Amino acid sequence: MWKIQIFIFVEAVLLTLAAITILSIDFSRFVVLMVLFLLLLYYYFGKQKANFLLIALSVLLFFIVMLNPFVIAAILFAVVYGLLIAYPYMYKENEAVVFDVEEDTKIRQEKTRWIGDLQHFSKQSRGYRDLNVIRVFGNDTLHLEEVAICNWDNVVIIRKGFGNTKIILPIDLELHLQINTLYGDLKFLDLPVRKMRNETIDIETAHYRRSHRSIKIVLVGIVGDVEVIRA
Repeated sequence: MWKIQIFIFVEAVLLTLAAITILSIDFSRFVVLMVLFLLLLYYYFGKQKANFLLIALSVLLFFIVMLNPFVIAAILFAVVYGLLIAYPYMYKENEAVVFDVEEDTKIRQEKTRWIGDLQHFSKQSRGYRDLNVIRVFGNDTLHLEEVAICNWDNVVIIRKGFGNTKIILPIDLELHLQINTLYGDLKFLDLPVRKMRNETIDIETAHYRRSHRSIKIVLVGIVGDVEVIRA
């Protein structure tokens, strides 16, 4: 709180000195009085003819105020003071973060493939895990028939710009699919092909609500087709 009080006090002193020096000069005082008079005249009578003179005198008054040394000092003080106050927070955001990890905690880290085709949950992907993928371009295939999925709190999120997505479901796995795309076609099991044009689609398999083995997949993209089949 005291930092704000110091800032307000210094700014008030500088701006007061600026006002005194501006009004102490005859020309500056005349410009200020003329601007106030024209504003009063415009307010009460709405004189349109004085608009040009009012604008011209207002621009002149602006330069008189901005070129005052005390006004310049007030602006520089505000900038420097703001940087000094914000510096500790800026430094804190960029400092290294150290995690105190317990011995039995597992951390998984892998590179993001922005471009190219990917085969998720294939035999080489070492089992199922929740996914949160961001991609620029490429086709994605989810081989859910290759992994053992239990429970119902399984989530896959894929966000990408361009590319098709294919989801292969086993017979006993239920799906809740959310799609948000700008342009593409949806082929969901045996249903007719649906054209997606800048819309969000939310669709579930027949027994999703009652199944003990299910998965939720969220797809967000710009252009691309989505296909869901049973294997």
